[in-house]
Amino acid sequence: MNAPTRILVVFYSRSETTAEFAGRLAAELEGDYERLQEVELLRRAGPLGFLRSILDVVRKRPAPLQPMTHRLADYDVVLIGTPVWAGRASTPVSTWISERWRQMRTVAFFCTMGGRGSQDTFAQMQRLARCVPIATCAISARDMRQDVAVEKVARFVLAIKDALAARERVVVAR
Repeated sequence: MNAPTRILVVFYSRSETTAEFAGRLAAELEGDYERLQEVELLRRAGPLGFLRSILDVVRKRPAPLQPMTHRLADYDVVLIGTPVWAGRASTPVSTWISERWRQMRTVAFFCTMGGRGSQDTFAQMQRLARCVPIATCAISARDMRQDVAVEKVARFVLAIKDALAARERVVVAR
């Protein structure tokens, strides 16, 4: 019998929306979670922080991040969550993926957004991670107002479990 799959949910959240979904996903998948923290904690706060965030992502400026508390080597799957900023992953998330892509075995992506931009964001994350995610999930502000978000998260969790079960069947068949 194989050991259970270890899952880590890594995310950045400026407004707490992405954090809410990260917590839900970690609970549903019985995984751990870690919030990415920048060295300068108040850099993104308030209206000026919002503008700085957009400028940083457009100009592709890296974000100095605090050290993580979890070791990626301890996990089989890493779920990576980000808000969408100007059609891209947030600067802390893109920086983090760029620095750690070699340490991840299997990934899944999720994002929260005002309206659109998930396709470009997921494509960017895939390029940075240098691997195809086993599942993706995009939650818009509209989804949250109409309670569609709960259904989308449930489908995302199921897609992850199905992908992991399929991979397990392949390993057992060998």
